[in-house]
Amino acid sequence: MKTSPIIIALLFLTLFVGCKKKENNPDPNVLGGDPNVEFTQVNSTFALDVKIDNNVIDLGENIKVISNNNGLATIKINANVNQSPKLKQLLDRIPANIYDSQGNIDVTTQFKATSEGIQDYFNKDGKAHTLVKYNAKVGDKYILKKSDGTTITRTVTARSEDNDFPYGFYMIKTITVEQDSRIPGIRKFIFKANHKFGIVHVEALLEDGSKISSYIF
Repeated sequence: MKTSPIIIALLFLTLFVGCKKKENNPDPNVLGGDPNVEFTQVNSTFALDVKIDNNVIDLGENIKVISNNNGLATIKINANVNQSPKLKQLLDRIPANIYDSQGNIDVTTQFKATSEGIQDYFNKDGKAHTLVKYNAKVGDKYILKKSDGTTITRTVTARSEDNDFPYGFYMIKTITVEQDSRIPGIRKFIFKANHKFGIVHVEALLEDGSKISSYIF
């Protein structure tokens, strides 16, 4: 179902108590909130638990926040994908140079993370695209129109009210966001996010019926 700017604006208004008139912005790719969140502080590190179907893949990854400018976190990623031909075959289709001279992933990228949500810039135009807002309702859409006229659509498909998702030693609440894919061989992406830990799980559903998934710790 397509969400109109009017509906998004009304949802935004429900966050405020009382009858005071408030300025609102229906653009889902505008992200406010407090930029001082724990998981994007400089020198924070991340670990993956990558699987292809049920087979664990050790990438020997090193993922670290190297700078943070008012919530805009720069992240350095190094990983060895040569042991997984299937994963490397998919990554080779990304229209960007992400490898070093040995064929390992060596890339710097950026996210914006605040108390309101998360954005990334993983598109050909480098535009801010909301990945999740923590006040999201099922059916919310984060749509980005690219310069070539195509769009990337992210849709909130679930929101748990109970701590029902296993995450390390915890059970946590999550918001599920699905994204259509423009990468050949990948049907769609599924993200799970939590207001404290950020993106906690990612799945890529492949056109051959298999999947690649990973927790993000």
